[in-house]
Amino acid sequence: MNLQKSSYLISKFVTYFGFFLLAPLLVFLFPYESSTVHPLYYQAVPFVLSSIITVFIGKMLSSFFYNSKSIKEDLTRKDGFLLASLIWLFAGIFGSLPYIFSSLNLFGFVSSPIFQSNILVNSIFESISGITTTGATALSPFPEVASHQFLIFWRSLCQWLGGIGIILLVLVIFPRISVGVMQIATDQEGSGPQKERITPRLYETGITLLYIYIGLSLVLGILLYSLTNLNLFDSIIHTLSTVSSGGFSSYPLNLESFDSLLVESIVVFFMFLAGISFAVFYFLITGNYKKILENSEFKAYVLINLILIISVVFTVNKFYDFQTFYESLRYGIFQSVSLSTGTGFTSYNFDLWSKHTKIILLIFMILGGCSGSTTGGIKIIRLLIIFKRIVIEIKRRVSPNIVSTVKINGKSIDEEIVSGVFSFMGLYIFICTVSAILIIVLENNVTAISAFSAVLSCITNVGPGFEQVNPHHHYAFFSTSSKILLSFLMLLGRLEIFTIFALLIPSFWKKY
Repeated sequence: MNLQKSSYLISKFVTYFGFFLLAPLLVFLFPYESSTVHPLYYQAVPFVLSSIITVFIGKMLSSFFYNSKSIKEDLTRKDGFLLASLIWLFAGIFGSLPYIFSSLNLFGFVSSPIFQSNILVNSIFESISGITTTGATALSPFPEVASHQFLIFWRSLCQWLGGIGIILLVLVIFPRISVGVMQIATDQEGSGPQKERITPRLYETGITLLYIYIGLSLVLGILLYSLTNLNLFDSIIHTLSTVSSGGFSSYPLNLESFDSLLVESIVVFFMFLAGISFAVFYFLITGNYKKILENSEFKAYVLINLILIISVVFTVNKFYDFQTFYESLRYGIFQSVSLSTGTGFTSYNFDLWSKHTKIILLIFMILGGCSGSTTGGIKIIRLLIIFKRIVIEIKRRVSPNIVSTVKINGKSIDEEIVSGVFSFMGLYIFICTVSAILIIVLENNVTAISAFSAVLSCITNVGPGFEQVNPHHHYAFFSTSSKILLSFLMLLGRLEIFTIFALLIPSFWKKY
């Protein structure tokens, strides 16, 4: 394990991330109706300070960890785990600086703080929620757009960065520091057990994925701005949050604030697209339609979402007091796709719906989208592997001598991968159970359903939940300990558990 080189690469990422903290200055180009209390240059101060501090720390650490000999040495699989985990963690920590400085009255630039108390933990929670595309918020009350345009833009921009994957972005933009090790680190960045590289070289694959991601973002942004009544700022905010399966909005009531069928229709279509593997888009662009038709996960994704939509619309129409079937169809489709893809946008407070509907939504929000997409959850590919393995076991009970393997896309899956999927599911269930119990123990006034849905919502990177964490509420009421635990769950969900837990094993740090 080359700890010194890994530390150097992480410090270089911190430096680059410091420059990225200046990206919200783009708000000067498309300002909302600016507040006289919080003029734009006042709002820019926390980001300039955050950038200076982050770049300074990054430069200092780079100088400290630089060693010409260690830089030339190869990196191991352990280094990949370390890089993948710490890059996401540091992105969340340094990404919290604008929230911290927006909560402190620095030289009179901040007159109404974002967080009144527990500033550090709340800021880190909000930052990690953004970078992991979870969309859970601790902001209470929610800031006015005119007074905090930079901060609202930053929340969604972090989700956009987290959606494409921080390590993938580093790979594309800074290839000099990513040669070799980024192959290892990307493998640990959790996108499901069956990943497909669409080009022979990792760098070319990264560039292709980034082009697809930017293309989806541009198309959605143009559609929202040109076809709906959204202004340029709101169009950009909801574009960044949609393609990343994030869910942060400019307003506390999310898309419900617009009450626009056209906005919901455009967004729900792109939420569905965000749940599809980027490889499918590549095959579509290159005209390789046979690959798409052979893709087992894509077909299962479409079928599962269709079943979900029908189930939710049916139960909402039957058990909830909507006046027309049109309303059941409109809100049922939107919330089904939003929760199943882990986006977390809301057009209606689904916590008011019947228990029948909420149980269906709870089950499907755990699944997530396809591997290689921007979504969270356990991924459809794992569900397929488990289902096919169960079918094989049933057949073996009838014919003990039968020899069969799990096949995805017509290809046999290694037994090691199948075993890993079952181990993942077992650990996933264990973590959710223990975490929910801990939340109940730590909190005096939280219901069991609220605790369980908060845990599931965070580890699946969805955002809203049920009861006390429903779409019209927030996570601000949780204690410091609970927020730290929920932030950890967000990172676990984004890195798909094994990556972070590997660092907690003592043998990981032994030299052998």
